[in-house]
Amino acid sequence: MKKIGLVFSLLLLSTLSYSYADVEKITNYTMDVNVNNGAQANIKNTFVIKNLVSYPLVPGIGELRLQEQGPKKILIVPIPFTKEVKSIDVSHLKGYYKIGNGKLTPMKLYVKNNNGANFTTICYEIWEPIDKHSNVTVYLTYDADIVDNGILFKTVSLPIGCDMDIDNLNIKFDSPYHLTYLKPEGNNFKVPKNTLFIVNAEFSVLPLPKLPTYGYVIFWLIILVVLIIIFIYLEIRRMGKNDDNKEYEKNNKSDTK
Repeated sequence: MKKIGLVFSLLLLSTLSYSYADVEKITNYTMDVNVNNGAQANIKNTFVIKNLVSYPLVPGIGELRLQEQGPKKILIVPIPFTKEVKSIDVSHLKGYYKIGNGKLTPMKLYVKNNNGANFTTICYEIWEPIDKHSNVTVYLTYDADIVDNGILFKTVSLPIGCDMDIDNLNIKFDSPYHLTYLKPEGNNFKVPKNTLFIVNAEFSVLPLPKLPTYGYVIFWLIILVVLIIIFIYLEIRRMGKNDDNKEYEKNNKSDTK
């Protein structure tokens, strides 16, 4: 069995000026995460940025910071209650935006190389002004190399943070595997600016129900208990054979006398 640490992404949306964080907010944010076969997950982000003031604003440059978080491993075996954080590979990056009910407009997109950093940065640019109290809707899709394929379990960890308030955060998982763990459950989460909100999920090829903790932890605990029981059984059996041999030798000595 190999636990898959599908762990995903510190998300930071920033505008051209830090002051924009006080005059804009995200009213709705939907993240669709497709956990399938292969080493990459397909991520679709749709979020609405609202201009809160009575004059036009230009969003400028925004960022998505993605990182993989998962347990350390000995060969292919995950070590429970450990954590390793690293950057990820991103491909098939596409993005569009629309102002209000306007037409979709392609965005300039690029991935920044963060030498020595433990995250990957996707940058997008919007230089069209948003009218007062109006919205801009952003659509971003990409494939992220955040899946470590295993036999029984795949896990996902989504750290999400922003320098703007998020009123309604909704995360949707799409996978042919069975959802065995989700924390927290529900949707329409409110995320204050400059805070970190984390959603953890796990999927399994086994038709398991939802569990109170990660299935891979329970699996390895069961394996450990079984190995201990087998060891104790073999040790008791060995000691019993030794006692039988000693009794046999003792009886043989008595007969020879």
